[in-house]
Amino acid sequence: MSRKRWHPPATGWAKINVDGSVSRNSSRAAIGGVLRGPSGGWLVGFRMRTGMFDIFSIEAKVVLEGLKLAWNRGFGQAELECDNVLLVDVLRNGLATISSIVEIRLIHEWCSKDWQIKFRHISRDSNKVADQLAKMDEDIINCLVTLEDSPLSVRDLLEKDIYNLSMDA
Repeated sequence: MSRKRWHPPATGWAKINVDGSVSRNSSRAAIGGVLRGPSGGWLVGFRMRTGMFDIFSIEAKVVLEGLKLAWNRGFGQAELECDNVLLVDVLRNGLATISSIVEIRLIHEWCSKDWQIKFRHISRDSNKVADQLAKMDEDIINCLVTLEDSPLSVRDLLEKDIYNLSMDA
């Protein structure tokens, strides 16, 4: 099931939104993501510049990092949204165990832990917070930056999502 706009997770769940980015101008690749709660509020975010340049591997890397962060923060139930429909299909249909991509096999291992994970495709337009985090400039390669507070550059996007939730109520 694909989501056309951002929706909060159910009570007791965390929502992980992730995105990868490849800059055509500077040959840079980066990942970013955010964990949000049932009210839509910021729990924690992350970003990292990476040396990978295959978009599928970059998207798999950001899913892996999002899962690791959720697990390490003690979330027992998480819903992960990604705008790469092929990756979501691979993860949901059990093809991760036979993948030649290391990150995909590692995702499978993380999902085998004692917790509940759901994967969902989300449209690119509905994944703007994660997209913005992935596009933030970070010069240190392969160094994950954890963001306890939301950066100024994404606060308007967060507020817009929360506002849309209140309009639905």
